[in-house]
Amino acid sequence: MKLGQQLETILKERRLSLSQLARETKIPKATLHGWMTGQRSVDPDQVRRVAAKLEVSVHYLLFGEADPRESQVPLDLEPLFSGDVRISIQRIKRD
Repeated sequence: MKLGQQLETILKERRLSLSQLARETKIPKATLHGWMTGQRSVDPDQVRRVAAKLEVSVHYLLFGEADPRESQVPLDLEPLFSGDVRISIQRIKRD
């Protein structure tokens, strides 16, 4: 598990402090620090809250890689539901 390394890296990238993350996730700072040092076991619910706050998957937070069970092709539905749409209905002649 790479939770400590990942957490440290993501916090640096996002310019977030451990205190800010603790406040925003309602997880004690000591718990988060324990994760980073490997001195505290993880609670799945808390890990989910941290991953959600950091906008990463739980798998990525724990292992530092994309979840192999997830599709590698991003599903971008935004173009289908944005802009103007024209729908045409025609009766099909049957012989």
